[in-house]
Amino acid sequence: MNIKVILCVFCFLSLSYNSLSQTFVPDDNFEQALIDLGYDSGPLDDMVPTANITAVTDLDINTKNIANLTGIEDFINLQSLNCQD
Repeated sequence: MNIKVILCVFCFLSLSYNSLSQTFVPDDNFEQALIDLGYDSGPLDDMVPTANITAVTDLDINTKNIANLTGIEDFINLQSLNCQD
């Protein structure tokens, strides 16, 4: 098989996987805050498109009554997080 074909197939599969990748966010208040900020869309389903959050550098989810920050690990460029209360 031609190396160009292999590279094209690999790139296509990588892009397809990234566009379908989801981040698990089980806390409804956390997911709603992400919806309010435009990083997700309703209804609440415990999932946020990973591609929507990887570039986020600042996240202010203060006073949102969030008890569980599961999913924050996929905010790979996060530099500032405000999540009091």
